[in-house]
Amino acid sequence: MLDFTCKPNNYDYFMIHCAVLIAIGCTFRGGEIAGLQWDRVDFEKKTFCIDRVIDRISKDSIRKLSKLEILYQFPNLFPGTRTVIVLKQPKTRGSVRDVEVPSSVMDALAVLKHMQDQMKADLGSDGYMDYNLVICQANGRPLMTEHLNKRFKEILREIDDPNINPEEIVFHSLRHTSASTKLTLSNGDYNSVKHAGGWANLEMLTRRYGSHSFESDRERLAQKMDDFLTAKPGTAPQQAPPSPADAEEALRALAQANPELLIKIAQSVQSANMT
Repeated sequence: MLDFTCKPNNYDYFMIHCAVLIAIGCTFRGGEIAGLQWDRVDFEKKTFCIDRVIDRISKDSIRKLSKLEILYQFPNLFPGTRTVIVLKQPKTRGSVRDVEVPSSVMDALAVLKHMQDQMKADLGSDGYMDYNLVICQANGRPLMTEHLNKRFKEILREIDDPNINPEEIVFHSLRHTSASTKLTLSNGDYNSVKHAGGWANLEMLTRRYGSHSFESDRERLAQKMDDFLTAKPGTAPQQAPPSPADAEEALRALAQANPELLIKIAQSVQSANMT
């Protein structure tokens, strides 16, 4: 997926490339990705500030929400619609956070920003609606999570990998892939993963992923216990391999080495969540 969409001369593909990178590298929800704006991206510190999400709500519902909750209402292109697209505050305080971002994600976003700046210059204010969105359509309009999911599946069909069934994977699967991979790479650092993904508390994270321990981890633990029980007196215990110094960078290295592995992990996690 990452290799197939890494086309800096094609905005549609490269925009999805960046959306996938953010989903995997940062463990974000679709609404957080689509609601990310450039003034919330710090290229120097390599961080994102997540304090808003994009959502589609009914016009009846918007009247019930506080003005403090709705940050911006996008103009409708067609009259008579029953829903509106808005930028609004996240549902919980835990979802508001600053997140460290892998360098590979920031590098890709720098290219994406240059592409958008060029489109603004070519199309002008009449052709490009500038809402300062990072992940958006080629004319600057917002991209809803259902559209991200639709395009994601279309590209999976284009890739035509016999080992991947596009009907079994959704864009949100990448968030599960990210969380599961980070937990593995960090040797179960639930606090860091909770913060990155914006879960309200550890219980929510452990309830989803705590029961899905990895078979290889269980086998290694059993082997370590066997070594401990059978060690001869005076024999130094076997040292465990060092954990990654930075789970984000380890995830980046994994994505570069075998990007399709992450999609396959998503399949297994998606299947586990459905059981």
